[in-house]
Amino acid sequence: MSDAQTPSDLFHRWCEVADAVRATTKRLEKSAALEAYLPTLADDALATAARFFSGLPFPRHDQRTTSVGGAAVGEALAAVTGTTRDQLRERTVAVGDLGDLARLVLDERAGGAPPPSGRTLGDIATAFNDLAATRGAHAKRERVRALLATLGSVEAQYVVKLLLGSGELRIGLKEAQVEEALAKAFGHPLTAVRGANLLRGDVGEVAVLARANRLAEARLALFHPLGFMLAQPLETADEIVAALPAPFAVEDKYDGIRAQAHVGRGADGGARVALYSRTLDEITHGYPEVVAALAPLVDEGLDGAILDGELLVHDPADPARALPFTAMQRRLGRKAPDTALRAEVPVQFVAYDALAWGGALVIDEPYEARRARLAGVDWPLPSARLAPQRLVSTAEAVEAAFDEARAAGNEGVIAKALASPYTPGRRGKLWIKLKKALATLDVVVVGAEWGHGRRAKFLSDYTFAVRAAEDDPTLLTVGKAYNGLTDVEVAALTERLKALTVQKFGRYQSVLPEVVLEVTFDVVQKSARHKAGYALRFPRIVRIRDDKPAGEVDTLAAVRALAGE
Repeated sequence: MSDAQTPSDLFHRWCEVADAVRATTKRLEKSAALEAYLPTLADDALATAARFFSGLPFPRHDQRTTSVGGAAVGEALAAVTGTTRDQLRERTVAVGDLGDLARLVLDERAGGAPPPSGRTLGDIATAFNDLAATRGAHAKRERVRALLATLGSVEAQYVVKLLLGSGELRIGLKEAQVEEALAKAFGHPLTAVRGANLLRGDVGEVAVLARANRLAEARLALFHPLGFMLAQPLETADEIVAALPAPFAVEDKYDGIRAQAHVGRGADGGARVALYSRTLDEITHGYPEVVAALAPLVDEGLDGAILDGELLVHDPADPARALPFTAMQRRLGRKAPDTALRAEVPVQFVAYDALAWGGALVIDEPYEARRARLAGVDWPLPSARLAPQRLVSTAEAVEAAFDEARAAGNEGVIAKALASPYTPGRRGKLWIKLKKALATLDVVVVGAEWGHGRRAKFLSDYTFAVRAAEDDPTLLTVGKAYNGLTDVEVAALTERLKALTVQKFGRYQSVLPEVVLEVTFDVVQKSARHKAGYALRFPRIVRIRDDKPAGEVDTLAAVRALAGE
């Protein structure tokens, strides 16, 4: 250990604090553990620790990923411990988390907890950097194996969690709680910490600014995605009218891909446009016609703006009419669609809100003020347009708007309070969605079974689950579906699920919960067969929701509501 290194800098010490956070269900006790630990770190270690507690190997604005999945970790762990892959798969189902299993099997191999490695937070951050830079699946697996072989069991546990967690450690801690701990530890209002994190897109940088009393220096950094505001679902127009102050705005709820557009100057001073999905992944290169349409607006005053909207396939004969989501399928995952495909499946960006304007956040402005900013833009049809809206006060007007939205091929309507701020990453109760007449749930696949007949070579029967509650990520199965996807989609999904498989039972395979589906159904009925206590009758897959993270699937409360309880 060098003179400059303190025990607080050791990754093992960070793991001990993470264990303390996990050991309690009390929010204040979780925060207290972070508040006591974070100020003991030097700046570089403080930044890394804050990111890691948020479940992030890299700053949120950093689009790098380690590109390491459960299969690669499982193979590396098997090599380190001398355990077979099949044995690990079986035990992963029982333990429920591959990181927790890593700790268990490493302890077993050593006959007790092996000593910590002595590696620092900086060492682990460097290892993640090296993984992100490594090309080739075999080379990545070798790096993961070499890393795990040098770590103590608790260190291996949390390295695996960081590699596979997709922004969550599964220890009852989210980035919002890290923000709260930073605010308390360094004596700042939570709004100041949270605002700086929105501006910078890096909770680690914000931690350092908070300690130095420099949060006010944070400036908007374009080209890192912010969280999307979510809407509260209600079942009837009457409920919406009772919930929102009149008049309120109503917009169509589109059946496309939720997207965030960043429009401004790049490092070279030229116009730059970046598009991000709801999962905060960059998808810019897949939609060049949208980029080409928005880029000229930088010279026309739309410089330093972050826009919320939807990517839709539009009718070539009528740019104001969106085509169903099925039309978008051919564009999904295409990093460089050719001219012919863009002509056959033209995509447009429909803007309906603004998070930043002129290089400053405007999320605290009322919705009607943000909308007025958008209304002043000369939108370049057909590849970009402003979402229509109307002001209403009655249930009858909401019903009429809903009927018109469905007639236009859209899902339903979103009602928005005129005074509502924009709350990134949170479900705003001043935004309400009405999607009646097509009951759907967003669910996550937890198991898959090999099909029959012409689909015998594919995993085509999917068991899916919902979350126990908004604050409880426990997954409860609620049904199984095999209809709705094309053969091409089933083939692609088979490869994804094979890589996510953790255990095999004959024709059935348990998989890591990463693939989100939107499903529709006849009715919801009580059932002892599924852990949720309910089953969806005649479920059918509407689409694969790659735009939605598994942590945002519907909850048991939504299932109960659809069951009429």
